[in-house]
Amino acid sequence: MRKEVELWVKAADEDLEDAEIALSRGRWFRAAFFSQQAVEKALKALFFTVRREEPPHIHIVTELYILLKESGFSLPKNTEDQLFILNKYYTITRYPDAASGLPSESVDKVEALRAYNLASEVVRYVREFLRESH
Repeated sequence: MRKEVELWVKAADEDLEDAEIALSRGRWFRAAFFSQQAVEKALKALFFTVRREEPPHIHIVTELYILLKESGFSLPKNTEDQLFILNKYYTITRYPDAASGLPSESVDKVEALRAYNLASEVVRYVREFLRESH
């Protein structure tokens, strides 16, 4: 496996770990943000293998996924159908003007757990895909 791929996947794993810590502390918005980041980084890891190019400098996970899907990668349909959920966490969890208030007031426990579970599933699937393709 290319070093770049390993680094992106490791970064995704670290973000999932940070999401877990945020969940344990009741920091729902941070858990959602780190979940989004984990998926973004896991998908970017695939660009080296699936598209044989550097990942683009975009942060919308559905846009990253569309580019990967055009090149033959796909997630299970149920997971694919939920990816859009993570898009908003790139901004509303970071900027008060994006959330129309404090980021800490923009995500509840249900949303944070949903984001974390989805991110865990995507990262796991990406790891399996990479293992099978090498």
